[in-house]
Amino acid sequence: MINLVRWQRIVLLPVAVLLTSVAVAASDVTNSSAWADVTARLTRPMLESGPLPRPAEDAPVSEFQAWIAQEANAVLKVETEGLLSGDFTTYALGAMPDDPLVRESLKSRFRTLRELKVTRFDQRIDGQPYVLPGRDSWRVVVIADHCFVETDCATDEAVFDSRWKVTPDGLKLTGFRVHDRTHPCFSCSSSRSAIVARPWETTELVAKVGKRTLVAVPLKYRARLAELAARAESAAVIADRYQVGDGKVDRYRLFIADPVSCSQWYYGYPGAWAAGLAAPTGPNRIEVEAAESALTPGYADELLTHELAHVSTLRNDTTYGQDDVWFLVEGMAEYVMQQGVGGKEYRRGTVVRHLTQQRPLRSVMVQPPAFDADLVDAQARYAVGYYALEYLFKHYGKTKTLAFFRGAVQYGIGLDGASQSAFGKPWAKVDRECAAYVRKL
Repeated sequence: MINLVRWQRIVLLPVAVLLTSVAVAASDVTNSSAWADVTARLTRPMLESGPLPRPAEDAPVSEFQAWIAQEANAVLKVETEGLLSGDFTTYALGAMPDDPLVRESLKSRFRTLRELKVTRFDQRIDGQPYVLPGRDSWRVVVIADHCFVETDCATDEAVFDSRWKVTPDGLKLTGFRVHDRTHPCFSCSSSRSAIVARPWETTELVAKVGKRTLVAVPLKYRARLAELAARAESAAVIADRYQVGDGKVDRYRLFIADPVSCSQWYYGYPGAWAAGLAAPTGPNRIEVEAAESALTPGYADELLTHELAHVSTLRNDTTYGQDDVWFLVEGMAEYVMQQGVGGKEYRRGTVVRHLTQQRPLRSVMVQPPAFDADLVDAQARYAVGYYALEYLFKHYGKTKTLAFFRGAVQYGIGLDGASQSAFGKPWAKVDRECAAYVRKL
């Protein structure tokens, strides 16, 4: 089971701006089939002989719920047909007519999903419709199984809220909202789906598809799209060399955020010193967010490589997120990042010495820095992770080190079990070796 833990990385920029990147891990708990059965009963027509008629005005809420589910499902099906065919008229057919705000919102969503090269968008209702104040307005939770670029991709489901209004002409869509995270998702394949807001839900984007990446930016950053896409492709080449898990990452998805988007996407505002975010969105999918302001000429390649390294090493996860492997997760991303800097020295020795001067470093299993940690102290912890990985790669080699990482982080068999399997010796001994290496810096 994956715990909800934020992975944060401190980096020292040439201009002395201190930023961090975060790989957020969330729990992956499959809901019971009983809940799925409830959802199915609520969202299919109750009359086997044909569609449900519109309830009378004084009908019980339960009758309206069944009818709303039936009508919303029909609209969503037509909407998907319009989206995949590129026909906006069909896409917006079930929306509230003559409402410019609704129409513009739908246009933005339609354009963005088309920019992302959507190839699949199977929508279904989760649970029962919720009546809103006024009785004629409703909230319906929607699950969308979707793919971008590839026609077949790893399981990826988005959860969002839709709003509807009962009119004399039937049920009409009035828009979409980010899902209310206080409400569970009854039939999601992963519990994290209900707490992750996708960038395309709130922001109009333009995108570029590369050989290994899909890069999207808000409209205001359109002029940087080609440059950032090229940098992402270079970062993907490095990250691909350190993949941990079965098969290749099908495609790295990277979304560039502006200040407003940072508080809307994925898990919300990641903190004042966050430069990037690697967010698990499904059992085999991690997407990357990077702040445009952090993607400076002297730092963009490092940041992108670090974040894509999280994707290549944390996918296919069974378990990760425990603090005892924090140094491995961030140390690995830092190590992979360092392989793409063209021989540039990893300048963290000074801050490591700062940490060791405070107390003897007996173990490299440092804990994540506190949210309000002293910045030098925090950076030292990331550096310990990097140098621990540097030692493992130098002393034991790439194959054994990646096997150790997979056992400890992805399989969750424990540091000692992973060490015995990969290195043939207990973790306590390897830990002492790593700590001695760091102390000599």
